[in-house]
Amino acid sequence: MAVTMLQDWCRWMGVSARRGLLILGIPEDCDEAELQESLEASLWPMGHFTVLGKVFREEDNATAALVELDQEVNYALVPREIPGTGGPWNVVFVPRCSGEEFLSRVFYFLEQQGQTVESVAGALGLGLRRVCWLRSVSQAVRPWVETMRYQRLGVFSGRDQPAPGEESFEAWLDHTADMLHVWQGVSEREKRRRLMEGLRGMALQLVHGLLAENPARTAQDCLAALIQVFGNNESQATIRVKCLTAQQQSGERLSAFLLRLEVLLQKAIEKGALARASADHVRLRQVLTRANLTKPLDEALRKLRMVGRPPSFLEMLGLVRESEAWEASLARSERAQAEEGAGARANAHAGARANAKAEDDKVEEKEAGPGGPGCEPEGLAQAGEQEAGESPEEGLEPIPEESGKEDGAGETSPSKYSSGK
Repeated sequence: MAVTMLQDWCRWMGVSARRGLLILGIPEDCDEAELQESLEASLWPMGHFTVLGKVFREEDNATAALVELDQEVNYALVPREIPGTGGPWNVVFVPRCSGEEFLSRVFYFLEQQGQTVESVAGALGLGLRRVCWLRSVSQAVRPWVETMRYQRLGVFSGRDQPAPGEESFEAWLDHTADMLHVWQGVSEREKRRRLMEGLRGMALQLVHGLLAENPARTAQDCLAALIQVFGNNESQATIRVKCLTAQQQSGERLSAFLLRLEVLLQKAIEKGALARASADHVRLRQVLTRANLTKPLDEALRKLRMVGRPPSFLEMLGLVRESEAWEASLARSERAQAEEGAGARANAHAGARANAKAEDDKVEEKEAGPGGPGCEPEGLAQAGEQEAGESPEEGLEPIPEESGKEDGAGETSPSKYSSGK
């Protein structure tokens, strides 16, 4: 039950349950800044508050947070829901015990003891007239108080996947159990009517069948039957195995694994599968053997184990979050260094390209000047001129013309030069 969880958690933390609020339905990926902002927006009329801790609830597939107020809960100001990430978050607090409710409990106790108000008037330190007047006032205002306090229950049908507008069994059970406690002064017939008002489908058929078999069944009997059919019926052995074999999944943050492990651990304790005194030892052993730890965190936890001082859940959560913050800071530093190195390499490449382009420009300028493309180099031009005006080759002598020889038609004339050999 949500109220029971709130009371137990406050007792573990050593704070008054009258100053505590339990916030349910917080998405697992909701960060601290979003959580704080949403809580401040809704709880500021109630004064200063502190978030004492968070834990993942497997039945809701969401996170629950314990909030401590600086003063006792002001029932006129406390909201039933807080707008937040993923939809509204439910606010759970210890129900107010009104004067009328207190008197009802006193009268009921006296009746169970076989006593009458008149017989114990002296023991109460009140006059008989005073006590009778209080009883008459209590009976007179009871219908009005119950009418003002009445809240419709949520809708539950018994489906594995609740339809839109329906609640999961755990969420519906938490609210229903709380309201049955509040409706102590209501007749059993009215309690059964209010209980069945929110039921649909298989759940409603089950309660109809129970009442048809025995119309005298109380609303609490009907609720017990619903728990037996739709509740979590895991055995001690099953929940123990689940707890002792839980390990960190790929991509799962260490803090998320620790919260998931804590839910299994508390369930095992509630089922009697594990002793409450061994909770810190089991938690430490599971984290050391079933999680991926940084070297500093692993060394710190092993030292605590060696000295026989396993950390509590909140101490462990603090160490884990500190380690995650250190890892995140280290990753940011490495990314910054990598980006700085990449920028330096890019600048170096850009400089090299600029230098290469400057060299190319110089070469192009040289080629575009005198003796550039389209003009022969000066040495080659001079060599050509020399070759054109060169005298006959050395070692060649003129050949005298042959006398008396007739030129033949179409004959080519003999070469002017011939070898002197």
